[in-house]
Amino acid sequence: MERCPCCNARLSGAARCPRCQADLSHMMAAEQAARFWLAKAIQYWQDNEAGQSVSALELSLRLKKTGLALVFRDFLIRQQCQSVLDLLAQKQLLPAKQRLYSMRNWLPLSQLLQQLNAFTDYLLVQNQ
Repeated sequence: MERCPCCNARLSGAARCPRCQADLSHMMAAEQAARFWLAKAIQYWQDNEAGQSVSALELSLRLKKTGLALVFRDFLIRQQCQSVLDLLAQKQLLPAKQRLYSMRNWLPLSQLLQQLNAFTDYLLVQNQ
């Protein structure tokens, strides 16, 4: 945190604002926890544990939405989209739909996910 959220004073890393004396220790702890969970999310992804990676990333984003966490979230979504497309290519429509449903909880307004969902629905209807 570079500036006090109360008075906008520059901070030097202290847990108390030098100008307004606001206690910032809880906010600093939340930022530190967000960094920890983002690092865990990346480590889980490297270990091919996608489910745990997503859970750790969600914790990180709840604590603080950093640019790196948002980019990593978008990366995971694109990676999962590719896995949905692979399932569709193998004609495994229901597993693809289930994976897509869980992904849409991460980013419900994503145009990419909406289009992929509509395409999956189309294939399900055509296959019946």
